[in-house]
Amino acid sequence: MSIPLFDLFKPTVRNAGGGGGIKSEIILIMESDIDWATFPDRDADGVTISSDIPLLTGKFMHSFYMTQGTIKPSQKKLKGSNQDCGGYEIGVEGFYPGIEKAVQKWIQNFGIDFKGIVIIQNCASAKRYLIGEPCNLVHLETIETTWGEEIDKDKGHKFGFLCKQGSPMAFYEGALVMDPNPPVN
Repeated sequence: MSIPLFDLFKPTVRNAGGGGGIKSEIILIMESDIDWATFPDRDADGVTISSDIPLLTGKFMHSFYMTQGTIKPSQKKLKGSNQDCGGYEIGVEGFYPGIEKAVQKWIQNFGIDFKGIVIIQNCASAKRYLIGEPCNLVHLETIETTWGEEIDKDKGHKFGFLCKQGSPMAFYEGALVMDPNPPVN
């Protein structure tokens, strides 16, 4: 894909979707932006990645706004064909308020093609949860647009990111490498 991933910030339009203050943040990393040859293993506890996710030169992690109170991480054990196999289905869904050009542009460019890693940063507890692993990437499973037909109805997009992987969600303790000068869309 020739278009680089870009940030999708909270809309500046007043009450674009009835969103509130954010306590959690979704961070996306495109598959093509990661140096997979040096991707860190999990620590000895099997659930923590304390090393930084290695990015290619000039590449960054990107914010993806979702309205607080709509962010729903999930983790479900997948049953294999026998008791010696299986994995985990891990995802996060949430609501992006409003139907504006920036979000439509994001959907146009990445709605079908996003594959990578997702970090859920819970700002209240200072924990970061990582979804995705080498060879088992997160993809965008659903985008559902609602039109807010009444004043008390949501207008915007519900996004659902999903991954099937061999290990449960990891705790990420490495650095977040965000673009210090993100482009304005």
